[in-house]
Amino acid sequence: MKKDTCHMASDESVSWGNHKIEWSNDLLLHMEQEDGDHREMFVLMNRIFSAAQIGADMVTQAVADLCLFTREHFLREQHGMERAGYPDREAHRYDHEYLIFQLDVLIDRLMLSGPECVAEELVDLLKRWLCDHILTYDQAFAAYLHERGQKVA
Repeated sequence: MKKDTCHMASDESVSWGNHKIEWSNDLLLHMEQEDGDHREMFVLMNRIFSAAQIGADMVTQAVADLCLFTREHFLREQHGMERAGYPDREAHRYDHEYLIFQLDVLIDRLMLSGPECVAEELVDLLKRWLCDHILTYDQAFAAYLHERGQKVA
């Protein structure tokens, strides 16, 4: 896997080399539930890379765990957007659905071809997830809540 970086708002970066994704405080939304979920996603993502050293079955399980947790996280986030009356919730929800669709496609390919055949696509998906989704969609939702003095339950 080649070394790649995801540039953050403060010009720090998340490293994709050495099969590990490092947490950056640039990803903090200052929302307890959201930040906790995002950190857990990092743990689950890194478990995928660790599992690659063990075998295809472990990678498949690690990806399935990430997908399940992600679905739960997205549902919590979408309920929070509804409760808050967030005006951009439909675009945010659509991006969630697109990310889940991409994960499902990767899982199907993983089952057919094995982890080595989807490794680069998985890294690209996780990079998009972190660089695009958290730093745009989630940051915008957090800013909306903070401006109004609201929080997600």
